[in-house]
Amino acid sequence: MTIVAVELEDKVLRDLEEASETVNLPSGQMISRIVKNYLHIEKMNKIRRELKGTAEAAGFFSEEDIYREIS
Repeated sequence: MTIVAVELEDKVLRDLEEASETVNLPSGQMISRIVKNYLHIEKMNKIRRELKGTAEAAGFFSEEDIYREIS
């Protein structure tokens, strides 16, 4: 595991500390969880962008269209 130093605005640090206390996680673990979640969301958004043309060609223009089809 690698240690990374980050610079946070005071308010962001206070919010992080408050959130960490709420879920009973050390700040470092909270930051790791936040980064993992962010990277996962970005990966999913990239996949959506890549598949958009294929989906539209098949008649799917929204997530609702997909849900309707599989329901």
